[in-house]
Amino acid sequence: MGDAVRGRGRPRDPELDDRILAATRELVDEVGYHQVGMESIAARAGVGKATLYRRWPTKAAVITDAFAEDLSAPPVPDTGSVRDDALAYLRELVHTLTLLGDPSVVAGALAERGEAGQIELRDIVASRADGGEELLQRGIDRGELATGLAVSTIVESWGGFLLYRIVFAQNVPGDDELAGLVDLLPHR
Repeated sequence: MGDAVRGRGRPRDPELDDRILAATRELVDEVGYHQVGMESIAARAGVGKATLYRRWPTKAAVITDAFAEDLSAPPVPDTGSVRDDALAYLRELVHTLTLLGDPSVVAGALAERGEAGQIELRDIVASRADGGEELLQRGIDRGELATGLAVSTIVESWGGFLLYRIVFAQNVPGDDELAGLVDLLPHR
């Protein structure tokens, strides 16, 4: 049997990818999402624009990859209090949705990425849904919340509220509003 067939051209260099992603993070941190362009990323990483475009078709794509670790779902909070857990959960989701700066950045990245951006944003919020459901179920099991609670509906409504406020209304809810949202939970 022959060796595995290799694709055309030279294989991608993971060290080069890492250098480009590091340069992207630095630039976003220094000047903000809107001021970063493919040219500035290429210059900072010391590569040609063609190298960059072979790997990522748009600025939004390379920035999404550069911040992929920050966008992944964190561990589910477990403080022993469903209220504190839910508040930590919502704070983290707000932090993620505003990771790149002001709320217009998420909206701009979505518009730039089109359907792919919508799918990525949906996946970011959905990746946290199981954790939200888990913390609410723990609250039910500990007797803090009413039994028969529609946990998935509550978690989806939290995500919908935050998406609406941050992405569409471009207004980040404060801690008091998040606490008010949590306080709507029906307690036992």
